[in-house]
Amino acid sequence: MNEVNADTCHNLSYFKDLMKEYRKIDDNIMLKLNTTDTHSKEACANFFVELADAYQKREYAIDKCLKILDAELEKKHKALEDDPFDKDLKNQMFVDESKRRMINNEFTVEDIVRERSLTVFKNKCRIFHISKEFEEFINKRR
Repeated sequence: MNEVNADTCHNLSYFKDLMKEYRKIDDNIMLKLNTTDTHSKEACANFFVELADAYQKREYAIDKCLKILDAELEKKHKALEDDPFDKDLKNQMFVDESKRRMINNEFTVEDIVRERSLTVFKNKCRIFHISKEFEEFINKRR
């Protein structure tokens, strides 16, 4: 997995590209399932592991970037208390808060992508049942 760090989080183009890369499995789910033996529990389980791995990578990337940006914003808020008239700092905070909102919006995109992919998966791989723990992971933010 590409390591998510502060540079990843501050470069929204790179962050979006990373998310796009992690969503390839969802974007190609119909093609992949059409070439998978959906009557085989093992084949469905193997595909599901790939899908779940992609979900976890995306969740990790979003969470980590939010934590990084929150920590930086907290430091800037404290610095602003020392100098409330620092316009450069206020501008940096505005930019960081905008980035944070955009990254946080990825959770909404993620929910839509997961719902669509899981619906397709469940319809095609009826032989495979998703564990309760994974269902809880999927629904934890709703």
